[in-house]
Amino acid sequence: MGRAFKILRVNLSRLCFHVTERKIIEVADVLGAMGVATNILLEEVKRESDPLGPENKLMLAPGALTGSAVVGAVKSAVISKSPLTEIYGESIFSADCGIHLKRAGYDLLVIEGRAEKPVYLFIQKGNVEFKDASNLWGMETFEAFEAIRRDLNERNVGVMGIGPAGERLVRLASIISDNGRAAARCGLGAVMGSKNLKAIACKGDNEIEAVDATSFEKVASEIKEHLMRRLDRLSRFRMLGTSGGVLIHEVEEGLPTKNWSRGSFPGAEKISGERIAEKFLVGRRTCFGCPMACQGVIELKDGPYAPLKAKRPEYESIAALGSLCMNDNLESIIKAADLCDRLGLDTISTGTVIAFAMECYERGLLTKNETGGLEIKFGDHEVMIKLIEQIGRREGFGAILGEGVKRAAERIGRGAERFAMHVKGLELPMHSPYRYKELGLQYAVSERGACHLRGLSFLPAWGMLLPEVGIDKVVDGFSIEGKARICKILQDVCRVWDALGMCKHVVTFGGIPLTKLAALYSALVGVEFELEDLVRAGERVWILQRAFNVKMGIRRKDDTLPKRFLEEPLPDGVARGQIVELEPMLKEYYELRGLDEDGKPRIEKLKELGIEHVISLI
Repeated sequence: MGRAFKILRVNLSRLCFHVTERKIIEVADVLGAMGVATNILLEEVKRESDPLGPENKLMLAPGALTGSAVVGAVKSAVISKSPLTEIYGESIFSADCGIHLKRAGYDLLVIEGRAEKPVYLFIQKGNVEFKDASNLWGMETFEAFEAIRRDLNERNVGVMGIGPAGERLVRLASIISDNGRAAARCGLGAVMGSKNLKAIACKGDNEIEAVDATSFEKVASEIKEHLMRRLDRLSRFRMLGTSGGVLIHEVEEGLPTKNWSRGSFPGAEKISGERIAEKFLVGRRTCFGCPMACQGVIELKDGPYAPLKAKRPEYESIAALGSLCMNDNLESIIKAADLCDRLGLDTISTGTVIAFAMECYERGLLTKNETGGLEIKFGDHEVMIKLIEQIGRREGFGAILGEGVKRAAERIGRGAERFAMHVKGLELPMHSPYRYKELGLQYAVSERGACHLRGLSFLPAWGMLLPEVGIDKVVDGFSIEGKARICKILQDVCRVWDALGMCKHVVTFGGIPLTKLAALYSALVGVEFELEDLVRAGERVWILQRAFNVKMGIRRKDDTLPKRFLEEPLPDGVARGQIVELEPMLKEYYELRGLDEDGKPRIEKLKELGIEHVISLI
């Protein structure tokens, strides 16, 4: 029969909760919590629903394998209608809270309504407590988490929550986990703030049940052994984490520089992961049950930004707060990334909107009268720190920037929109579509706006192949030939990895075969999933998310890139002279994806995937 799939629904307006159950095999074809959460958005959130209103849903969706004995199964998704983009919003992080939620017996948490005063939730098996958070309101994230542990007199809990940015409904607000990981993208911290929800604490210690426990344990052991054999080859990544990508991007891919107007940064070595390890690394951390230990602990002992002990910033943060803003002061980048975590801000979006303001100031579109007296010049790290404080607390000129680069550009006007680097309102991540044309396509059609993680379409250009799904040849990143097919396949595969809760570093660098994941999922749900079935389920989830965006008004005209990528060749770097030829890739992609000329899923595609109910919803 299979175990139950349990959905915990919490209503903050009435301070009550209830649990609904479905058979796990009934939700297997949408890969569990991620697909179910998307269906809830489709069915219950209207186009006119205010993302910051009580009618919006905020959902914590741990991966199907999260919290189990599978190495790398640590991810949980936060899903909602985004206040930044007003379309499908999702952010994924390695939060202990999601693991505890699964181990408390719940597969999906759905939060609705709005509390009259600040609260935090304490979730255990069979119970939800609504705790007064009035004394926590205004606290920075990690300070609040410690206060919650003292209040509960409990150390063995997972906590996630918001800082001042989320409380003040900053559209760049993130949700931070107590282990330092961030669900940063799409402004979902502002959704928590709009619900007067400061934090969620979960405690669970049950083992994750598989229908076929014997087969599950056997395959999980095989995956662990496979990864352990490869650890020596992963020593560089284990030591540097993603920060090791700075110099790789500078030399081979083009480090995003000066708000994407340049393709090479003279100060790359000064802000590299190697420099961080040499000067500031004092320890390493690991996610639940993972031998990679790729998260670094760093310490600033002297200088204007000391003393400071923090997690090592990831590549995305270093590039966004460094090269994108022409900032080569490493200590300030470390300080800025830590400040974003404490205030609860997305480092990618924050760096992007500051770089945008710097270009507007340089071009005379902004003056000191409009910025509150700040001279927002490229490379000025002191001004950057001031702006981050303002953005996180919704003060001064930071209140405008905290609306996101799209709205800030509309507010400034005078042609500023051309320098606003976003897709559908979500600021670009730090991987270059000039260098990888397939990435330009991926950004244009990604379901949450510009995102490199919802497809990893550059993997074949890196020489990382997936022959199991027909990606068996290294490709040229500058070519557009065959890129629509690569983008589509890898989007579906990434939806599988994400919905299962698998860390992409483990599955890609670790070379975990998709067939092993299909075997694991089959044992988990008690029904046979061949590799083709698993990837088809990923496609089903992607189409459901696209359907929600169509319901929100997204059409073909929205599947585009900033004009800079389409019309302005890079003047330097490895991608010198390149632009992104989007239209031919987009046309081919629509045909492969089963979208009509306006970007809507065709009825035939919905029927083919067995999700005909979507027809009446869009």
